[in-house]
Amino acid sequence: MKTEAKFIAELEQKAKEQQRLTQTELMPRWARRMGGWLAINPWRVIIPISLIVYSSWRIVGGVGYREFILGLFGGFK
Repeated sequence: MKTEAKFIAELEQKAKEQQRLTQTELMPRWARRMGGWLAINPWRVIIPISLIVYSSWRIVGGVGYREFILGLFGGFK
């Protein structure tokens, strides 16, 4: 059976390995931070962006865009 100190030391070692791995990735720093932030709760970004995009397309496209979106999801028949 492992002691608590040994278990914590192993966890710290794994964390250091993971940190080294993330530093060697080709992903830009801002994308890593954004990914971590979105992983916690993606809905705080997805829902507002979808509302903004739909509203702006609806204003520009009018009734035709509404009918297109309704057609994608089965529409009202």
